[in-house]
Amino acid sequence: MIPRDMWLKETFGVMTADEDVIRHPREDYLSLPDSEKDKLRQTQVFTGEIVQHLGTEGAFKLIQKYDGTKGWVKACVPTTEKLFNVPRKETSAEEFLREWKGCPYVFGGISKSGVDCSGFTQQFFLHVHNLLLPKYSQDQRKWGKPSEGHKDFDVYFCRPKSKPEFFHVVLYYQGEFWHSRRKGGVVIQNEEEFGRDFFLDEVRSFV
Repeated sequence: MIPRDMWLKETFGVMTADEDVIRHPREDYLSLPDSEKDKLRQTQVFTGEIVQHLGTEGAFKLIQKYDGTKGWVKACVPTTEKLFNVPRKETSAEEFLREWKGCPYVFGGISKSGVDCSGFTQQFFLHVHNLLLPKYSQDQRKWGKPSEGHKDFDVYFCRPKSKPEFFHVVLYYQGEFWHSRRKGGVVIQNEEEFGRDFFLDEVRSFV
């Protein structure tokens, strides 16, 4: 690993392929089973995305995304750009939810081809409210202010009753709970279904 005091300064790169951002360099990553990939995947980057290049180790580059997430990729080449290109396609809540409904679950994912719970809320607030949240649910929980719940765009932080050691994040909109689950991907639940499946820890409002 590259010590923080040896990170490159003001050096940026552009992605030449879509790629998972992983916790540490792993040459055999693509051949690993999905369960092992889930343990390494931090988030994702996409072709043309500009990232900060912090250092190099063999064929891997240590990068930082526009949301502050750091990890390792290969398909990054130098660029003269000095700013992140944050995707800011604005859309309505209804259009976003319609387009993302049923998208498959991928741990660390942030795209329609695969998204996890915190990736779903991150992308929702980015595209609907032009608000950039951190990638991880525990970091998202530090944002906004406490809410009593049941207001559009409230964010519910909870834990599955089947696996209470895991954290989960859910979006509330028009009486329904929207979230990305391992079983079913992006799904909708009513209040009874949500209460049956999850322990509620906290509700926060970001807008």
